[in-house]
Amino acid sequence: MGKIETLQKTIIDKVQATGEAQVQNHQATLSDQLDQFKARLADQLLHQKDSYERNTSRQFEIRQQSLANELRNQKLMHKQGLLKDIIREVAPHINEMAPEEFIQLIQHVIGKVDASRAFTLQLGANSKDKVSQEAVEGFRAQFPQMQVREETIANKSGFLISQDGMNFNYLFEDVVDELIPQLLIELEHELKA
Repeated sequence: MGKIETLQKTIIDKVQATGEAQVQNHQATLSDQLDQFKARLADQLLHQKDSYERNTSRQFEIRQQSLANELRNQKLMHKQGLLKDIIREVAPHINEMAPEEFIQLIQHVIGKVDASRAFTLQLGANSKDKVSQEAVEGFRAQFPQMQVREETIANKSGFLISQDGMNFNYLFEDVVDELIPQLLIELEHELKA
C-alpha cells in the first residue's frame, strides 16, 4: 500500500502543482487584462474629459459670440432708431420754408412734366397755407392744363404732382423716409470719423 499512497500523493501533488500553476497563470492573465482594462478606461476617461472640455469651451465661445452679436445688433438698432427719429424731424423744418420758395419748388417740379397735357397738383395739409389763392390762380394762368385738387393729403407737408398715373412725390415726410437708408449710412460714417 505504500506505493499506491505514494502514487496517489505524487498524482495529487502534480495535479495540485499543475492547478496552482494554472491558477497563478490565470490570475496573472486576469491581472494583465485588468491592468489593460484600467489603462483603456483611464484613456477613455481622459479622452472624454478633453472632449467635454473642448465642447464646453466651444459652446461657451459660441454663446459668447452670440451674445456679443446680439448686443452689437441691439446697439445698432437703437442707434438707427435714434438717427431715424432725428432724420424724421427734418420734414417739419423743410416745411418752414418761405411761401415764395415753396411756390418756386412747385414750379421746378412742374418743369419735369409735360405741361401741355393734363396734370394735377395736390398739396399736403401741413403746407396748404404756403400756397395762396393768388398763387393758385397764377399757376392756372401759366399752366392751363393743371388742376389743383381742393382735397389735401392728411398729415403731410409738401405736394404731389400726378400725370398719366405717374406721381412726382414731393411730400416731405415721404422724401425723408425714402432717404433714411442712405442718410443712416452717411451719418454713421460721419459719426465714426
